[in-house]
Amino acid sequence: MTKMRRFLFSIRAQLFLVSLVLLSIPLIGFRFVMDMQMYLRTGQQQVLVSAARLLSATLSDRPQLIPRELAAQNSEEEERRRLVALFGSSDPVTASSLGAAYQPSEDIEKILAVVAKNASRIWVVDSHLRVRGLTGNLNTGEGQATITSEMPTAFRRMMRPLINAFFPADPTQAVTDDPVLTERAVMSQVDRALNGEPTQLWRNAKDARTALLSAAQPIWVGDEIVGAVVVEESTRGTQAITVAALESLLTTSSIVFLVGCLALVLFAWRLAVRVERLRLDADRAIDAHGRITGAISGSTAQDEIGALARTLEDVLQRLARYNTYLEQIAARLAHELRTPVAVVRSSLDNLRHAEIAPADHVYIERADEGVRRLSLLIARMSEASQLEGMLHGSEKETFDLLAVVSGCIDGYRAAYPSNQFELIRSANGIQFNGLPDTIAQLLDKLIQNAIDFSIPGSSIVTSVSLDAKQAILTVENRGALMSAEVLSTLFTSMVSVRDNSTNQRSHLGLGLYIARLITDFHGGSINATNLRDGTGVRFELRLPI
Repeated sequence: MTKMRRFLFSIRAQLFLVSLVLLSIPLIGFRFVMDMQMYLRTGQQQVLVSAARLLSATLSDRPQLIPRELAAQNSEEEERRRLVALFGSSDPVTASSLGAAYQPSEDIEKILAVVAKNASRIWVVDSHLRVRGLTGNLNTGEGQATITSEMPTAFRRMMRPLINAFFPADPTQAVTDDPVLTERAVMSQVDRALNGEPTQLWRNAKDARTALLSAAQPIWVGDEIVGAVVVEESTRGTQAITVAALESLLTTSSIVFLVGCLALVLFAWRLAVRVERLRLDADRAIDAHGRITGAISGSTAQDEIGALARTLEDVLQRLARYNTYLEQIAARLAHELRTPVAVVRSSLDNLRHAEIAPADHVYIERADEGVRRLSLLIARMSEASQLEGMLHGSEKETFDLLAVVSGCIDGYRAAYPSNQFELIRSANGIQFNGLPDTIAQLLDKLIQNAIDFSIPGSSIVTSVSLDAKQAILTVENRGALMSAEVLSTLFTSMVSVRDNSTNQRSHLGLGLYIARLITDFHGGSINATNLRDGTGVRFELRLPI
């Protein structure tokens, strides 16, 4: 859960969301193409209606072209069925299929030929449903439109739910694909035109991939309707434009946004790698005890991350100099205080041999006790710096760690008879490569700390065990617990939690710092925790075998 939350707020996730927003732009382009198709079809419808009106007006001005009385060779109902059967056809030999229903007028067809255009067909029907003029072919350009529309048709079928959610319905859906209903709609359009009502009708072609638009206008001679003109046109032209636009949009936008998405992902990955490298450098530069153990390699990049890396490098260098100063201050103070302490001590020695009143001897004794304690503090202050110098010049040797610890515990029993010491061992011998004197010195610091904070009469438990390739040395005492803040700074130089007002001995907080120096020299780790039962504190030292 934490990793998922961290990823959601990462730079990579944010840039990925930006790329998803950019990928929505093709949908906007697709909507634009569909709107363009609607505009083209609306314009086509307006042009077709205008053409039908023009032809109607032209034929109305020439009443001799459509006589009001014309003998019929077949019944009107038969001609109606034949006309309905052929009206929806795009067959170029339609005229030869009409039979007696086709009684063309040469003058009418000349007028129709002037108005007719590619992929359109014009009918002139008289009041007896006889075709007086027919020109045009709806099949023109079918092959090209079929080839061009294959890919978008498959794409739209695949994306049909999404398309229906975002785009308006296709006008070709205004008329059902049922042939019976289509014939009724077509004949209704002709009948309504013969009754004086102009109409427009969208219907599907037989190939089911294109639509046909027809506009019908009545032909008036005076106050009487003598016929109707029907102008039909295929939508293959507008469909070809739409398909070409869709293909261009999908191809171009797919390439552009795939490249853009890849660039964003690579950019995000590069940023994440740089930030992660900076985080790892900063983590390695400071150890668990707050010491500066490494450096951050500055970046030459001129962006914000490069500036951050250079700032962190400078901050780390300043912290390293300040930590070095703090670590050396004890040794410097010890060096500077030795001379005045020696002067005070010699002066006190001279006063003892001088003739002074007996009552003044008490002041000399107090001053001498203060100098003695001050000398002890100076010795402890210099102990850490002397130890660091000794560790750098010493060579390790192989010894029995358990024997060293056992000998130290026996010495503590003799030195501190009022305290109880318990040793728990899980092995007969542990061969370790290091400095036995420093291990004994480290144990001295831990035991002294346990004695100072343990409850009088309680037992101080020391254990030595093996865990895989590590030797584990623990010291436990029963007493007051430590806060989390104290535990985090316990092994730092000049840190002490003792109450010197009630303790006869002064402490500078260097004991556990020295223990940490020895641990670091041996490549181990040391930490302090409160016991789980809440009765005391446990120090644990892990040394690699």
